[in-house]
Amino acid sequence: MNNTWGDMAQYDPVTWHWIIAVYLFMAGLSAGSLLIGIGLRWFNQDKTQVESNILKAAAIIGPVAICLGLACLVFDLTKPFHFWLILINYNFQSVMAIGVLALLAYSPLAFAYAILVLRDELPKWGLGFLVPIAKLLMPFRKLIEVLLFILAIGVGAYTGFLISAMNTYPMLNTAVLPALFLVSGLSAGAATNAVLALVMFKTDSHDKTLAKMHGLELPVMAIEIMFLFMLFCALYFKGGAAAAALASLTSGVWASVFWIGVVGIGFGIPLLFMLLPAATRHSKGAMIMVACASLTGVLALRHFIVYAGQSYLS
Repeated sequence: MNNTWGDMAQYDPVTWHWIIAVYLFMAGLSAGSLLIGIGLRWFNQDKTQVESNILKAAAIIGPVAICLGLACLVFDLTKPFHFWLILINYNFQSVMAIGVLALLAYSPLAFAYAILVLRDELPKWGLGFLVPIAKLLMPFRKLIEVLLFILAIGVGAYTGFLISAMNTYPMLNTAVLPALFLVSGLSAGAATNAVLALVMFKTDSHDKTLAKMHGLELPVMAIEIMFLFMLFCALYFKGGAAAAALASLTSGVWASVFWIGVVGIGFGIPLLFMLLPAATRHSKGAMIMVACASLTGVLALRHFIVYAGQSYLS
């Protein structure tokens, strides 16, 4: 395996399908949820609650989402039962090989961290036998958190690096994608953390940690919009086939996915809810609706990038 395309030899050489978009979404969701959960824990001034419900939600979402994403990746292979070959053949000039190594470190750490954070919940779920493992991990908590946080940044950005290595597609071959995918992963992670905290852990909608996470929504969205603007500006100024790729914004089904799914639902609904009275927008129902809109927008963005990005060759 001499290059990225060699690593991708088991894939359809023509196009990546929806299952790859779902993988990219799940990997970003996993990374984003843990970055938000751990980040809020580090900067939380209220030390009375050791494990916030946001962190508990992130501890569940992190390992579950990455496992679902990797399952999508494996079953999309032409020979899924040969996936283990990727684990033993490494080319450190390949984006995919480096990403696989990061995922091999990230995934078990995410599970270890989940056991640690959820130690008080495990007996309720019939998983009390894992509590001794949590106690063994406690002295290493800070180290696990730091490593997991760094790896989560890598995993979130890696999904963008992975498809930006496709040189023949001008919309995909751009340095903006890793940053865009990392930030949109934060948006998805925050949204899913909120839903799980509200529904599964019965968090009060006025919870301080939930409010802090809610406060990140607008700046993260603004950065995401900025990176999208940079992506389309880069295509325009490249000219030629790159500029032609901008037609994906004005014609065809993927233009509808972008304007309705990404802009209308993903950005529009959360922004509209910000204009509502505080009592309304801070209600549990409104928070869940906004979170679902954000998730829909991020999923639509992944599909738009994967499909529209492959529609124009340089």
